[in-house]
Amino acid sequence: MRRMTLRSRTFLGLLSFGIAAAGCGGGLKYRVDDGALDAVPAGERQAVFAAQNDLEVAKSEERTAQSQLDSWTRDRDIAKAEKEQANLDVEKAAAEQEGAIASRDENRANAARHQKDAADLGVKVADAKLSWLDDKKDWLKAARKAAEAHVAAAQAKVEYEKAKVAQQKGIKPDGDFSVGNYEDQWKDRNSDWESAKKTASSEEKDAKDSEKKWQDLQAQHQKMNG
Repeated sequence: MRRMTLRSRTFLGLLSFGIAAAGCGGGLKYRVDDGALDAVPAGERQAVFAAQNDLEVAKSEERTAQSQLDSWTRDRDIAKAEKEQANLDVEKAAAEQEGAIASRDENRANAARHQKDAADLGVKVADAKLSWLDDKKDWLKAARKAAEAHVAAAQAKVEYEKAKVAQQKGIKPDGDFSVGNYEDQWKDRNSDWESAKKTASSEEKDAKDSEKKWQDLQAQHQKMNG
């Protein structure tokens, strides 16, 4: 029993270390320990500081993207409630139309027909809004992915700039140190970011098109309800 407890503790310790390392490393293979550059004057590390600022911007983008996705969930719930109300309006209008026809009142029948047409259009408006929100979700998810890729690219740029400073100062952080490895790492992450941005831009266009269709239908509906 004691032996199992020790093994469990060892496993948990390794697991915790692995999680901490993953969080600190950000998925990067090549990193320069900050302590290795402590002796380098701040004025000679301006490129590093600039890259770190860009990293903070990227992290802000990531938080914003997640916040927008959280808001989308609430917007979707509201739109679903609007669709349910639109269906109820159609049922109500249909009942009124039947009553108007039975009454043989032409004015009432015409008003009921107009009300039914408006209610039917209201359902189309609600459907269009839900369709737009589905496209918007795809866009927001792509935007979040692009923001995450920006963070990864920015992290790699920080390490690349640190590596260049280390090389200039004759500092060798490890035995296999090569600035080329850091440059390639940054280029790979930056390429991923550029690709993610293109995907997000395409998804945004689709979402904007869907939004325009919903807005046009909504304007027609408002005009009918006069």
